[in-house]
Amino acid sequence: MEFDRPVVTASVKGRFSVNRQIPLCNLDQAFAAGPLAPCRIVWLSGDTGFTLLHPRAIFAPSTSYTFTLAGGIGDPSGVVNSVDHQWTITTGPAPAIRSIQPPDGSKGVPVDTSISVSFSTAMAAAATEAAVTLDPPVPGTRVVRNTRDPSRFVVLPGAILQAGITYRLSVAGTATDIDHQPLLAGAAATFTTAGMSSGSHVLVLAGKPGEGATTVLVSPLAPAVSGEPISTEAVLESPGCPRPSGCGAAAFGTPLYTYSAAALSPGGGWLAVVELDTTVSAAAPILLVIDPASGTVVTSFANSSLPSWSPDGSTLAFSRVGRISFFNPTTGVLTNLPGGDPLVAPAVWSPLGEQLVLDVAGASDGEHLELADSVVLARYPIGDVTGASSDPAMSPEGSQLAFLRSAPGVQGTWIAGIGPSSTAPRLLDPLLQPVGFTATGTLLGIRRPQAGTPTLVLVSVAGDEQIPVASGPATASLGTVVVAPSGRQLVYLNADAGGIVQAYIENADGTNVQTLTDFAPRTLVAASVAVSR
Repeated sequence: MEFDRPVVTASVKGRFSVNRQIPLCNLDQAFAAGPLAPCRIVWLSGDTGFTLLHPRAIFAPSTSYTFTLAGGIGDPSGVVNSVDHQWTITTGPAPAIRSIQPPDGSKGVPVDTSISVSFSTAMAAAATEAAVTLDPPVPGTRVVRNTRDPSRFVVLPGAILQAGITYRLSVAGTATDIDHQPLLAGAAATFTTAGMSSGSHVLVLAGKPGEGATTVLVSPLAPAVSGEPISTEAVLESPGCPRPSGCGAAAFGTPLYTYSAAALSPGGGWLAVVELDTTVSAAAPILLVIDPASGTVVTSFANSSLPSWSPDGSTLAFSRVGRISFFNPTTGVLTNLPGGDPLVAPAVWSPLGEQLVLDVAGASDGEHLELADSVVLARYPIGDVTGASSDPAMSPEGSQLAFLRSAPGVQGTWIAGIGPSSTAPRLLDPLLQPVGFTATGTLLGIRRPQAGTPTLVLVSVAGDEQIPVASGPATASLGTVVVAPSGRQLVYLNADAGGIVQAYIENADGTNVQTLTDFAPRTLVAASVAVSR
C-alpha cells in the first residue's frame, strides 16, 4: 500500500484488515512483529507506504482475499483521510506435478536413464529437492533444479541403477513453489530397470590423488534437457582393504585393486575393464568382461590389457599375453591374430568393423603401425608406411588414415589412403600430432611449434588450413583429448579453478563447455577419459 504523502504509522494500526483469516497471521500484531514472525508490516522509507510480508503465513490457493484500509488515517500535519479503501486479490492454484520420468509402471528402463520431475510452476529449490526421493536409495544421489526451467528437477544417482530392480520415485507434499505454496498433492512412480541405454557414452576413470583409479564412471554425451548437469554415475568402485594389518601389499584402507583402462561396447552391452591387483607386488593386469547393468563378470583374461570394441559391439580386441586376441562375449569364442609385435595402444577399428589399425612395437623395429583383419585373422603392413609411426586416427568412412611419424627427416602428421582408396602416404603438417577426425575432411590435431605454446587445431586434410579450437584443456592436458564418434564433440581432462582434475565435454569448435564430473576437494580426481561409439 502506498500513500501520496507520509502518514502517522500509529494511525494505520487497527485500520488494516482482511475478510478471511490468513493462517498464523494477525494483522494488528504484524505492525510490531520482528523479522522471524510468520507475517509482519514493513514501512517504506519516509512512511509513505507499507508492505505485508508473510513468508510463513501462506495464502490458500485459488482463494480471493479482500483487504480493507479503513478511514481515519492521518498525516503528520493532522490531515485525516476518512475514506475506506478496499482491494481484492485472488491467489493462483497450488503447484501440481505435471510429469514424472520414467512414467509409473515402466518396464525395461535403462539403468542409466534420465530421472526427472516436472511441475506446473517454478518451484523452490531447497524444499523441492528435499521432497524428491528414490527407493531403494542409491548412495550419492542428488536432486538438482534445472537452471533454465525452475519447474523441472532432475535426479542424479551416485551410481547407475541395478538391472531387474523396481525403483520408486516419490515426491512428498512438502515441496513448495517459489512463493512457498505447498504442493497440491504428492505422488510416486515405480519403474523396473533392464540394461544400459543405447548410444554413445563417456567413460571416466577416477581415483584419490596419489592412488591409481578406483572408480569407473559412465555418462551420456549431453544432459537430458538443457540447463541441467550431465548425469555421470559410478559403474564400478574398488573396495578398500578392511584389515588394520593390511591385505598383502595393500595397506589398511587402500584399494584392493585399481583400474588402468576401461572400454564400453557400443550399445552399452559389455564393459571391458583392466584391473591391477594391489595386494600383490608387480601384479600382471587382468582384463574383465562385465555386464555393466548387473555387474556380472562374464569372463576374465590374465595378463591382458588395451581393450577396444568393434563398432557393432560384438567383438573385443585386446592384448593377451603379448598376442592380439578377439573375444565375442555372446558366443564365448576367443581367436588370435598370427604372432608378431605386441600392441602398445588399443587397436583402432574401421567403421565396418572388420579391419583394424594396430599400434605395435618390437624389440628391434620400435613402435610402428600395421593393419589387421578380424575375420580372416591376418595382419600385414600398411602400404608404404614404414619406420617409426604411432597415434593412428581413421576417418569416419574408413578411407583415410592419419598417423604420426617420428623418424628424423619425416616428422609430423601423415595421411594415407587405405582399403579400396589406398594411396601413398603424404605429409600433412610437420608440426602436427593427430588426435582424431571430426569429419571426413577435417582432422583434429595438436600443433606443436618448435617455439611457443602447443594448441588444439582443426585441420583441413585437403589443404592443411588450420583453425584454432577456441576452448579445450590447458597445455599440459592436450594429450587427453578424445573425439566423440559423431565428430561433433570433444572430451578431455583439465584442472578446475581449485586444481582438481575433472572431465569435460564441448563442441568440436570449442563452444558449449560442460562438466562431466564435479569432484570435491580431497575426494577424487579424473585419471583418464574414453568414449564408446
